[in-house]
Amino acid sequence: MSIVHLLIHHTRDLITGHFLLVWLCLLAVIALCGLWLSGYAEEVFSVPSTPDYSGRRNQLFASFQGFDAIAAILFLLFAAFYIFLIFYKEDFAYYDDDMMTDYSVAGKNLLPPLWPGSGRFYPLADQEFNLLKRFTRSPMGYHLLVAAQLVVFLVVLFLVLKKFAPRYRFLIMGAVIIAPSFVIPFSGFVYPERNVLFWLAILLLCLQGHARNNGRIYFVGCLVATHFVLYYKETAVLFIAGYAVSHLVLKRFLMVRAARRSWQVFARQNLIPLGMLAVATIYVALFVIALFPRRSFGYVASHSEALGSVLRLYLHIDWLLLLLLIVVVVRLTAFVLSDGPLDEIWDPAAVGALAYGAGILMVHLYSGYYMAPVDFIAVLYLSNMTLEWLRSPVKVRRFAVAVVAVCVLFQSLVFSAARIVERKGVIATKSQMANFLKAQLPTAAGQSVTLFFPYADGYRLMEIASYLKYKGFNVEEQQNGASSRGAVIRMESPLNLKENLCVDYKEYVCSHEQQPEPGAFIVVLPDDDVSGREIRNASNNVVPILTTNGCAFCDKKIHWFQFTHPVLVSDPEGPLPDRWLKLEIFKKPA
Repeated sequence: MSIVHLLIHHTRDLITGHFLLVWLCLLAVIALCGLWLSGYAEEVFSVPSTPDYSGRRNQLFASFQGFDAIAAILFLLFAAFYIFLIFYKEDFAYYDDDMMTDYSVAGKNLLPPLWPGSGRFYPLADQEFNLLKRFTRSPMGYHLLVAAQLVVFLVVLFLVLKKFAPRYRFLIMGAVIIAPSFVIPFSGFVYPERNVLFWLAILLLCLQGHARNNGRIYFVGCLVATHFVLYYKETAVLFIAGYAVSHLVLKRFLMVRAARRSWQVFARQNLIPLGMLAVATIYVALFVIALFPRRSFGYVASHSEALGSVLRLYLHIDWLLLLLLIVVVVRLTAFVLSDGPLDEIWDPAAVGALAYGAGILMVHLYSGYYMAPVDFIAVLYLSNMTLEWLRSPVKVRRFAVAVVAVCVLFQSLVFSAARIVERKGVIATKSQMANFLKAQLPTAAGQSVTLFFPYADGYRLMEIASYLKYKGFNVEEQQNGASSRGAVIRMESPLNLKENLCVDYKEYVCSHEQQPEPGAFIVVLPDDDVSGREIRNASNNVVPILTTNGCAFCDKKIHWFQFTHPVLVSDPEGPLPDRWLKLEIFKKPA
């Protein structure tokens, strides 16, 4: 092995074994370098941008001044209801919550997600819960962190939107937080996009602050926020690179147009984007070293879909992405062909958002929350461009903006409501299953209760096992076996799972049985892809024990939820079963 390879291996071991320490050291170095470089920064914003209406009223808004207080009250009421929904009927029973119940809630640290075998490197994801477990381990306590983060985010966003009259700030903030890609991360725990959004808001605030007064604190804040956001999601580096490179290209183009070609002056005027690129380069270097020498990207390979299918799904649930692309293309074309104005914060931010979205599309990945940073920037960018466009208050322009805004807001509300209904329904029914088992389990040690899951896959079975263990049940595990603290929960499935494990990276046992044994409980989960007719046909020789509905009105509104299916966790391209969100338990007679 060459010296270079040996050095890389040792560096990789240091990164993977002590990542948080390495990251904190880099944070200190970046902050100190930012403090030093900020003394050399010059005034950088010379491109005409949208006027600031925070200190004076534009004629367009003058007749609506009395509505600011009403808008504030309405938004505060809406935000209170939004936070109430975050806490409503919560438990660690939703998808991927095993990352909480098996680690943080169980008193164990969740290691930074550095997975060379899967090609993943997003090491800050969920690390905040390792600290939170020292203070609380309840769903309410964990959601309190999410709610507090939301409140801080809204305060920062209010400051970012300083160009707008207050009533319009509240409207834009509402548009941001009702987007499905925002609702999903801020209603759960395990979504790193929540922290990406939070630090993007901080970054935008610091960019604006430095543009106003060239302050050192804002300069350092830009680099620190960049250092945070990069390590929550791999595609965040595309946003940072897209923003910084497009900003530098724009500035260089303007300098050449003005016959000023000094590279030294150019560098001094663009220390922030250059610093962001440097911080992103550090991330890329750590990414390459951590994954060396493996070149496997198993996560992408196992989750990717056909590009046409991914595009169709995103266009179905996310009109903001298309609107952002159209407006950016029009503005850049106008700039190149007719010297149209560009904003040195928002246009590069839009380019960065499109780069982020392109990265998701290039690997053919789809989920209802993957485009959260893109949608966040899209709302802010389109709002700023609308403000500029409406400086000429033509009735047709006002009407067009109103129609587009209403359509986008309505679409966001529909899809977000569906996702919330699904989340609360899944949690409620799984909680009821746990309550049912507590009433049914015998108290004598050494006995067992068999749960047969005819339709669930191994991953869902693992999540059920983790949730039941968190609830205090004695779930069968391969290495640990069964303790003597009560009846053992044995989980069975007709699937041929490897080594009779629900998933190969956890110890929960899911034994293979083609048919349920006498006395077994047959559990049909609320998210199983099976119709009511199939269940009725298969339940001739069993006794119904429990039927509970996680959404009482969904039976009559199932056609409405079919339209929103792509934003739900179930198969986004298949129809919802007619028994969606119903938990059904049967018993096979002994």
